[in-house]
Amino acid sequence: MKTSQRRPHICLISLLLLTLVCLPLLAACGSAAAGASSSASSPEPEAVVPSLPPLPEKSGLRIAVASDLHLNPNNRPSGEGDAASAYSLELADALLRDVERQGANFLLLTGDLCNGGKQHRHEALIRKLRDAEASGLPVYVLPGNHDLAPILQTDFAELYSYFGYTEAFSRDPVSLSYCVVRDGLMILMMDTAGYSTGAINLSGAEAPDSSNPFLSSGTLRWTERMLETAREKDLRVLAAGHYNLLPEIARDPENIGYYLVNGDRFSELLHRYGVTLYLSGHAHTRAVYQEDGLTELTTEYLLAYPAGYSILDLTDSGIQYSPRRVDVDFWAKESGQTDPVLLNFSQWQQDGLLSYAEENIRYMSERNPISAEEKVQAAVFFYRTMNAFWLGTLSRESAEIRSMPGYEPFFRCAEGYAYGWWLKSLIDSASPKLAGFQIPWAAQGDIAP
Repeated sequence: MKTSQRRPHICLISLLLLTLVCLPLLAACGSAAAGASSSASSPEPEAVVPSLPPLPEKSGLRIAVASDLHLNPNNRPSGEGDAASAYSLELADALLRDVERQGANFLLLTGDLCNGGKQHRHEALIRKLRDAEASGLPVYVLPGNHDLAPILQTDFAELYSYFGYTEAFSRDPVSLSYCVVRDGLMILMMDTAGYSTGAINLSGAEAPDSSNPFLSSGTLRWTERMLETAREKDLRVLAAGHYNLLPEIARDPENIGYYLVNGDRFSELLHRYGVTLYLSGHAHTRAVYQEDGLTELTTEYLLAYPAGYSILDLTDSGIQYSPRRVDVDFWAKESGQTDPVLLNFSQWQQDGLLSYAEENIRYMSERNPISAEEKVQAAVFFYRTMNAFWLGTLSRESAEIRSMPGYEPFFRCAEGYAYGWWLKSLIDSASPKLAGFQIPWAAQGDIAP
């Protein structure tokens, strides 16, 4: 594989920190924004739900991709202040309905299906997937690091037999990897492991010394046979796995839990056979990376703002990616829900994002004092920057965001805190590709927004 500079379309540091802040953000989503300070002379900030642009008109195969559902039927709403994770069952239902409404031909779930590999949690999700398939939406799954133990590899394949494994064109005998062929397309569903080595029980499977994510030599040999078959049959190829492939963190052996053993060998295979798109999750934030014509799209954590997933439109000319926000409000009204959070979910999440910004400004200003008015301005700046990043609009809004009155007070308040360099890195590395992009089927250089 030729050497080139890797070009992440968000800063790697941002990816790491966003993985850490997703869960605190969820905890802030339980109530309306509290405001900054009643003594401030600036008006109270307002959390306005933005509207995403409509999807392009469907003209070919449409695929939906979601990741990190972390479904947990044991964690249920208990009252005001609940996190979005308490609504994992409802969000799974809303996702499946939204995917159906968008006219997707099928749905890929790229791992961390449940929040811990207990069988009853998988069964709760499987009941939902069966209903989706009965309504005409095929679903294909692959495991993430949270999906096995206590269940084993053979248990997972049996439980999800009708969601990829029975229909598989071929199954890797030594892992939970498989591929499906449909509509002139081969989809490589790669088991990147990362789960407990005690869950590895397939005959002939290689068990490493640690639970780092890995692709065994046997799995890579199977992958190459599949890619050769796709070439012989003139099939286009997409690849998917739970763990990230192109970011530096996914290639550094010191990054336990992210380092993908044999990841370089896998990316070399994808390059050699002209595969232009790899789909991943795990990082809990949307990201786009590219290397030598291979693009990696990371789909965000479903239970974090903005409850997002990915839409891919496949035509003869290439692949169009569009971000999508699950319309929980629509699903809640249609299905007769009575919980006010679900009926106003988008505003609830938006209020939570603003509240999260305000709480962090209050916390940081205890060490780095700013005036009451500046607290309001800094919170508005913090909120707008995060919101624009999640929506993919930060690139086009960056100049205006830099000119906001809260820009300077925020960085003064955030001095010595991670949020300072985090927001600066977000603004400096903002890419329009997070709002959507197009790539050709054959590698032809950079991707076009």
